[in-house]
Amino acid sequence: MRTLSWLAFAGLVACGNSPDPRVIAGGGIGDGDIDGVINVYVIDNESYQPITDATVDVGGKQAMTDETGLVIFQDVSGPQTVAVKATGYRGTVWQGANGANITVPVTKLGTETAQQATLTGTIGGWDSISVAPGHLKAGLVSYSQNDTLGDPANNLQTPAQGNLCSGTGTSCSFSVVTRTGTVTLIAAIVDYDPHGTVTTDDDTMTVIGWATAPSVQVNAGINQSGLALSIVQAGSLQNATIDFGTPPAALAKHDALIGIELSNNEVVQLPVLPSGSTTALVPTTDVFAPNATYRLTAIAQTTDGDKGAQSILIRRAQQTTTLAADSWLIPPTNVAATRDSATFDAVANAKVASVQWSDTTGIILEVTVFDNKTEARVPALVALPATGTLTVKAQGIGADLDVKNFSLDKDKKLLWGVSAQPITIQ
Repeated sequence: MRTLSWLAFAGLVACGNSPDPRVIAGGGIGDGDIDGVINVYVIDNESYQPITDATVDVGGKQAMTDETGLVIFQDVSGPQTVAVKATGYRGTVWQGANGANITVPVTKLGTETAQQATLTGTIGGWDSISVAPGHLKAGLVSYSQNDTLGDPANNLQTPAQGNLCSGTGTSCSFSVVTRTGTVTLIAAIVDYDPHGTVTTDDDTMTVIGWATAPSVQVNAGINQSGLALSIVQAGSLQNATIDFGTPPAALAKHDALIGIELSNNEVVQLPVLPSGSTTALVPTTDVFAPNATYRLTAIAQTTDGDKGAQSILIRRAQQTTTLAADSWLIPPTNVAATRDSATFDAVANAKVASVQWSDTTGIILEVTVFDNKTEARVPALVALPATGTLTVKAQGIGADLDVKNFSLDKDKKLLWGVSAQPITIQ
């Protein structure tokens, strides 16, 4: 049986009607409005393990978490600002949070190396695919993602472009660095046309086929060789059509990702289409699983890419290959920031807002605003450094959830969009 800290025990004795403390999967809020007592758990955002000795501030009261990651505050009512500071983790603030149980996930500072392994193999039947004279044939191999947005495990890079293979032989040899767990390997087979010139400005690539290897079990640090990707037959290929709808006017660059959603929270993200593309050759979903569906991730941004304003839409569980984006979120406007706070105009249709402060090492503080306020405040507990250039990114988040009753793990599929506007402060 778990032993409560003395602070937790004292809180329970003082308030006999206090809610039972519980961890909300992945982080979240629940169990009714704050009415005298609030139970706060702090967990690691990746492992979900409790963080011991994290300092938590609720309404100016501070205490440290016990060995279970729990701290209990009493004599508090209504929405609260919950700030968390833990050694080795970015500062995390939930502003306007209102739930008797709150679990705050915190993310490690800097760039964490995700668990990984290297897989090598070939694309079989390579010689059965032909391209026009003067063209090149190439395969681009990638791995399926887990369904946690922003997880560094979904963006591992293979050294020296080892995941790109080409040639005219009977097979196409590749090497790819992947995340751990169950992964599906997917290869886009492309026709590369240099147009008879030595410059690359007029070169074009067209996807002409796909190859795959499903359900590969990957363990950390254990490399595998001899894997074989099978070419998807022509009868299992079809064209998908993308309708970008009406993205925010200031975001002129439009891109799309088509994904295949599997039942185990695995997503086979097909390689990025050429910017502005509205059609693509894709495998049918039954190539991967009987109940698989399509997903559209549509991205609108300024021409300077992720350094400028962005809006991203996700359309899940699509049954057909007609994939339409709608209800774009505009990026936050009139963004202003200091080291103490940030202000912005409300984003229409956004459920919550967030503001991130980053230095050269990455995000060092994130404030999530649950109470429809248009200001994010920096509590003294997580004060920012007094000097140095910081990038401040204000975001609107679209999600079909109840901000008083949600689990970030169980309700991740309710997220449908995010928009962002960065600025720099000195």
